[in-house]
Amino acid sequence: MTSEPDRVIELIDDTRLNVASLLLEPVGSTRDIRIALRSFPLDDDLTARDVAATARLTRLKAHILVDAEVTGVIPLECAICLREYDHPFKEAFTESFRQSVDVRTGANLATERNELDTAGEDNEPGFTIGDDHEIDVAEALRQWILLAIPMQPNCGPDCPGPLLRSTDPEGTPDERFAQLADLLPENDPPLSGTGRD
Repeated sequence: MTSEPDRVIELIDDTRLNVASLLLEPVGSTRDIRIALRSFPLDDDLTARDVAATARLTRLKAHILVDAEVTGVIPLECAICLREYDHPFKEAFTESFRQSVDVRTGANLATERNELDTAGEDNEPGFTIGDDHEIDVAEALRQWILLAIPMQPNCGPDCPGPLLRSTDPEGTPDERFAQLADLLPENDPPLSGTGRD
């Protein structure tokens, strides 16, 4: 069952949405949202830019399920050439947001859930819907964007490689390699830094 079928909620430079009306609807009801963030801090020294996310919120019994896809750009330092470059990312994820307060009665559902947990049920992972019936997807977005960062950032196939510096402007051979030159046949030209044909 889809609620407000042709309506997409736009969030510009915001990640919060009041879901009280969705919580009042039957299980299976949905909302579609689009999020646009010009700048999105990931940690103290890392900020994503031009973040765009689309998400479908689905009403479950005591949860709202968020299926989302997020794209954007993160400025990273290439692990090879050490230049900064814009790393595009695209991630899809699903997260569950639990109700903390009953939207009809105002009863604290977290207290009831803790009583059930002590009776032997496992704690459920995921995020919570605030007491004001708002979902904030910022932390979910932040976590999934951070997971999209490669372990060894690379600026791509046009990477110039490590910056090589000559320590001797006159081009005299390094004494440490002098004995290696003796191994070359006399007719062979000296090896250049790029290898032999």
